[in-house]
Formats: sequence, C-alpha cells, structure tokens
Amino acid sequence: MIILTATTLGLTVGFMRSASVIALVAMLIGVTFAFAAIASGGAVSFLALLYTIIGYNAGLLLYLGGLFTTDRLRAVLVHS
Repeated sequence: MIILTATTLGLTVGFMRSASVIALVAMLIGVTFAFAAIASGGAVSFLALLYTIIGYNAGLLLYLGGLFTTDRLRAVLVHS
C-alpha cells in the first residue's frame, strides 16, 4: 500500500509540472518520516522509507513515460 500511495503521489506531482513542487514533496516525505520516527516509541522501519522513495520515483517515471508516449503518438498520427 505504501508503494501504491507513493506512486500516486509521484503521478499527481508530475501533473503539476513544477520542479519546485516535485522537490518540496520529496522533502516532505523525508520530513514526515523523521517526525514519525521521533514521535514513535519503538523501532522505525527504514524499509518503508525506501519503498516510499522508490514508489515516488516510479510515479514520476510513469508520468514522464506517458508524456513521451503521447508525444510520439501525436507525431506519428500527424505525419500519417
């Protein structure tokens, strides 16, 4: 569920097309994890943070892949 949520977050941030928003959300992921680690009484799973980072980057890559695919399809359809 963590990966799915982070991937969705990456996709929605990609739709904003703002580098500052992409960087801000990436920073907020780390800050939220740090606050959760401070507030929790027990051990913290760094594997969950890794899954979140991987999912966020995968969402951004899916967005870029979609942009590339639609651009290529438009070019093919215009020239045919």
